[in-house]
Amino acid sequence: MRRRLLPSSRSRMNVVLVAIIATLLLGTSLAAAALWPDSEQVQVRDRVDPAGSEILTVRVTDVTPIACSQGAPEAAETQAAPTDPAAEGGCLRVRASLPVGKPVTFTLDHTNSHPVTPREGDQVRVITSSSAESGSANYYFYDYPRSGKMLTIAVVFALIVIFVGRWRGALSLVGVATAVAVLVLFVLPAVLAGKPPILVAVTASVGIMTVVLYLAHGISHRTTAALFGAMFGIVFTAVAGFGVTRWLRFSGIASTEDASLLMSVPGLNMNDLLTATIVIAGLGVLNDITVAQASAVWEMRELNPQASKRRLYQAAMRIGRDHIASSIYTLVFAYAGAMLGVLLLIYTYPRDLIDLITSEQIGQEIVRTLIGAAGLVLSMPVTTALAVLFAREPEAGGAPAADADSALQRAS
Repeated sequence: MRRRLLPSSRSRMNVVLVAIIATLLLGTSLAAAALWPDSEQVQVRDRVDPAGSEILTVRVTDVTPIACSQGAPEAAETQAAPTDPAAEGGCLRVRASLPVGKPVTFTLDHTNSHPVTPREGDQVRVITSSSAESGSANYYFYDYPRSGKMLTIAVVFALIVIFVGRWRGALSLVGVATAVAVLVLFVLPAVLAGKPPILVAVTASVGIMTVVLYLAHGISHRTTAALFGAMFGIVFTAVAGFGVTRWLRFSGIASTEDASLLMSVPGLNMNDLLTATIVIAGLGVLNDITVAQASAVWEMRELNPQASKRRLYQAAMRIGRDHIASSIYTLVFAYAGAMLGVLLLIYTYPRDLIDLITSEQIGQEIVRTLIGAAGLVLSMPVTTALAVLFAREPEAGGAPAADADSALQRAS
């Protein structure tokens, strides 16, 4: 029989873990302070351009179908109105009113712009620009306002999480809000200010993981094991992403948005930005698998206090392998779903399959998935080993070790 870990040994381990976590928090705080950008360094565009354009919200008063070649209002009056303008593929002349009551008119082309037909009484957002020649304002469709509806969806989601998860669900929402705040207040401004994207992403990821894990799951050895496993995954993903993106000679520019961003921030290292996106994109699944592995070890220890550490590790690894398989599917389909529109567009071009998947546009997403999945897979045995190490020692007495191990195998 193994002797239970002495209280003094447990206390020494607690002191060591507290020292490590304190050092980690101090290092993260110092790194964030060093990388924190000044407001003057952040390169952002003015909300209103020099021509005086701005975005306004108007209320639709009338929608008239017209032929796209027609521009004059009198021509629209002679045009027979189709029952479904969107199905006809034609254009719409939309009359609306500003909040002050001033009437405005703009044309909506279903073939080249928003395919959703506005109805009388709808609110839409338009861009207004002044004509230098006539001095009059021209209006163009921009989008539909969605802030109120999206807020409603967010509130319903929060209520569902709180109803099912109770206080842990509420704490997880606080963690999500904290993560979003870190991204908006630190990551985005720091990258736009020219700070190293990989260091920014790693610093933010460590801070987010520390706050989210301890906030949602409490301060315990179990949470600490999950945190250290997540740290390993973050560092591995950053190092592997840095090396692989350069080995494959990626430019980091795979879309018009990437090119526009580089034009807006000329000094930005797009290759490092690609690695930063790999690090941040994997945080959610990394959090999931590390917490699940640590919890599995603790639950099995409670079920079988006499099980040896070796058997405990082996049983937890069997659970982790099943979890890894489903987590990889999650990553792959998440990226595939986000890229579905691009994949459909590229598929329409007559290109060889190998040439297609090795192009930078698709190759970036494949590498993003593979690097993220590798970090996820490797963090699982690390987390399991740490959880077994931090869990209490097998209890003396009780069921024989062989019987306990057999029970543990059946439970797993």
